[in-house]
Amino acid sequence: MISTVLAVVFAVSGLVEWEFPRPGSCHEGLAFADGNTGALVWGGGETINVTLGRGDLWDHRGGYSWTADQSYTNIVRLARAVDAKGLNELFYKEVPAGEPRNPLILALGRIVVSVPGCEVKHGELDPKTGLGALDFVRKAGKPFKVQLAMSKRGFTMKFPADVAFSAKAVSSMDNPTFGKQLKALNHREPEKWSAADGSEGGFFWRLVNPKDAPVSVAWTKKDGELSIATARGEKKAKASADYATVRNESIEYWSAFWKRGARVSVPDPVIQQIFDYGMYRFGAMTDPSGYPAGLQGQWLEDNGFIPWSGDYHFNINVQECYSPAYRGGHFENLKPLWKMMMSWKPLLRENARKFVGIDNGYVLPHSVSDQGVNIGGFWTGTIDHASAAWMASMMFRYVKYSGDVEFLKKDAYDFMKGAMNVYLAMFEEYQGRLSIPLAPSPEWQGSNIRHAVGRDPSFQLAAAHRLAIDLIDAAKLLGESPDARWSDLRKRLPLYTTYRRGRNAPPEVWGSSRDGYIAIFEGVGLWESHRHHSHMAGIYPFATIPHTGKDAVAISRTFDNWIEKGTGLWTGWCTSWASILHTDAGNAVAAVEMLKNWKTYFNNPGHGSLHDAWSRGFTQMCGRRDIMQMDGQCAAVTAVMELMVHEIDGKEKFFRGCPQSWKTVSFENIALSDGRRVSGRRENGKVSIEYSGK
Repeated sequence: MISTVLAVVFAVSGLVEWEFPRPGSCHEGLAFADGNTGALVWGGGETINVTLGRGDLWDHRGGYSWTADQSYTNIVRLARAVDAKGLNELFYKEVPAGEPRNPLILALGRIVVSVPGCEVKHGELDPKTGLGALDFVRKAGKPFKVQLAMSKRGFTMKFPADVAFSAKAVSSMDNPTFGKQLKALNHREPEKWSAADGSEGGFFWRLVNPKDAPVSVAWTKKDGELSIATARGEKKAKASADYATVRNESIEYWSAFWKRGARVSVPDPVIQQIFDYGMYRFGAMTDPSGYPAGLQGQWLEDNGFIPWSGDYHFNINVQECYSPAYRGGHFENLKPLWKMMMSWKPLLRENARKFVGIDNGYVLPHSVSDQGVNIGGFWTGTIDHASAAWMASMMFRYVKYSGDVEFLKKDAYDFMKGAMNVYLAMFEEYQGRLSIPLAPSPEWQGSNIRHAVGRDPSFQLAAAHRLAIDLIDAAKLLGESPDARWSDLRKRLPLYTTYRRGRNAPPEVWGSSRDGYIAIFEGVGLWESHRHHSHMAGIYPFATIPHTGKDAVAISRTFDNWIEKGTGLWTGWCTSWASILHTDAGNAVAAVEMLKNWKTYFNNPGHGSLHDAWSRGFTQMCGRRDIMQMDGQCAAVTAVMELMVHEIDGKEKFFRGCPQSWKTVSFENIALSDGRRVSGRRENGKVSIEYSGK
């Protein structure tokens, strides 16, 4: 039996290690989270910082409401007239002094722990138990360990009985520069407290908007243990958990997490750590009873504004952050996201009414707060309707994997139909077929009115086809008759736009000298390196382009052109995506190397997942080495599972992304789209596969 052999393999887990000091950034620290609060352990010398963040700590002021002038008709008219001034005015608003332009997630603060006469040298974390430790040396005496653990009760540190330490709470407003910026937005100083005997302390912070619940941070020190907690709406968080209890709860939680989910065993320690530590961080930030995870989860720096407001980006980032839930078998972790999105329905319905003039649609801008409010400033992202279509299809994918037909019946089917209704309203008749007159391809040429939008973006075509396929299948699952317009779309809307030479510009400018590849828009090919592989979305993740006949030729030429343009403008999250695309193509060596490139270039020395590259040489995107995002790390976890199990034209391909140099490689309990689970092993070229479940 495969599973018996695998159980022995997966019982062995490697620790993730840190060398100290780590004084530069909290995102170089050991990471803990419970789905609501995140803790990052970093620092050096006698000082350890525990930076705290909460995924629900929003200042909800600001944001952009959809206006009647922002109709699709108006946008198409202005874009075709190249009226940049008129288009920018549609998406601009005045902001009162003392208010943020957009809702933003707030930095919280840290607990600073001092250990006099000692120096921290090393840290470690076990992804299989969630337990960590710090190794200290003393100026006089033996070295010692400080044990670390986190559960729903809070974060705890256990010191040896003979080690003296102290703690103090520091709020984000205590940072001189950032505090001044927060005060400019009318934020007030938190109320602090501390016991005279040094046994406890913390702060209580009332937010500007009275509708936003206050937040509290507290710590207590007792019998060589430090307990830290946060809370919303409470004057004083309950920081009273003992280490032994938290430790046992952590072991129990992570044991159950790994038991119910996918596991892999590979001979490459880098790839193994990418999976183990990445899956741990995914599980920590998306706990089923926690708050939906944005770009950084709950791991938020406390010394400045969170990049991109810490928002929910729906043009790939949220999708990647939650992607391990599918193959990984952690379906429950998606439920907080669905619950949040369902609460937005009235707002998204109003967006659709103003955008395309219908009452039964849903329009989701690519960047929103936790209340679904549009975070404006990037008009091509605001009108990217694939954001809604992609999430609608993710809902149906969840139904197929989990078997949760009740969610389909109650919520998802309505959302899927509403997203499709907007596409149907956008279509026009063009040269005897259906066409999307104008739309963006995510992040292509930014907001440049001349180049950022065009007819029939391959990304939008793929999203529309994926949604139509899923709607037809969903209707059948519910015993309903599919809308005839969905089948008409499948027949009359192109699967992708093909680039042909000589239409707008010479091939040396607009694309490869080999034409016939998948284009960005009509007449526009991939003419430079681009971080969003959006034109290839029909290959993955939407899987709408068959790998046969003329379509296979187009896919092959698309890969040639994509590789030719190179990685010069790539970021972290797209490098993980590139690995999966190489798996799809059967480029196993490249698939693994892309994951190693992600680890090498887009991880800081403390295993933090970055947007821009930490090191030069792979990409020019090296300007902000301090921006942590979880999308790249979670997508890398998914990419490792896709090395093992990847579907092409609805059929599973096993070990397609695993190089032949991997003599022994195995996986267990990977989820399939039909509700089954699969385990497998390849040893010296011999493959064994075992299915279970449905």
